[in-house]
Amino acid sequence: MLQQYRGNKPQAEVVAAVPEIGSVPTLSRYENAGVEMKPEKVVALLRHYDAPQKDIDEALDCLARAKQSPGWSPPAGSSEAFRALFAMESRARVIRVYQECNVPGMLQTRAYAKALMEGFSRTLPDGQQGKHQKELAERLEFRMRRQTLLDGDKAPIYEAVIAEAVLLVQRGGARTHREQLRHLYNVAENKPSVRLRILRGSAPSAGSALHNAMTLIAPFDMERGRLVYLENRNRGGELVTDEEEIETYMASLDDLWVDACDKTESMKILQHYINQLSD
Repeated sequence: MLQQYRGNKPQAEVVAAVPEIGSVPTLSRYENAGVEMKPEKVVALLRHYDAPQKDIDEALDCLARAKQSPGWSPPAGSSEAFRALFAMESRARVIRVYQECNVPGMLQTRAYAKALMEGFSRTLPDGQQGKHQKELAERLEFRMRRQTLLDGDKAPIYEAVIAEAVLLVQRGGARTHREQLRHLYNVAENKPSVRLRILRGSAPSAGSALHNAMTLIAPFDMERGRLVYLENRNRGGELVTDEEEIETYMASLDDLWVDACDKTESMKILQHYINQLSD
């Protein structure tokens, strides 16, 4: 938001007009989230930029959400793209996700996530398996802690479309998979900030998504400051920040959401697959 409002105005000019900031390096750190931001300084900057009150209020709300977020960092070895995703998630207003292969990380149970990670370890060369196994516990704990972003009254809206095929693949065996499906059902039913939809294999947009694992982050509105994260299987993800590209991925996500089943039907589908595993 701060970068958007400053535009092409020289940073030195802004610092001269807003003495509370102190220096150009401090302004840069504020714009790049490189320092804990003081609400009064953010407000001073936005007022200097003649930002409307609704954006000032939204900025203060973003800061409040970030303050509630855990003070921990992604595991060592995480890609820069993923680190940027995590930083943006903690300040997001809306997170939209599409997953074609696995349950989204934010909605995984511990056992399901562990099965995925262990499955990946077995595909690595012998020399790398030991190292990855040592890192597994740290990665697993981080994934579980990351899910706390969806808790509390200031949690972002989390909209997830999951391909029906994901419900068929038993990661970690029948018991783990049944637990995972029950968790999805409970989250969809009881967590107000989570909106879960199942995309039938027969849906018009099934199989036509621009990417099989997409995440859109909207930090303060749906028009500015957005990014898209493309998760690549068993490789580091890719960050998309170009506005035209983001619009293309947003259109794909919108099509998937429209074609997905509504909440009532999605929960019936989940219950169907849970019942099959309970027989």
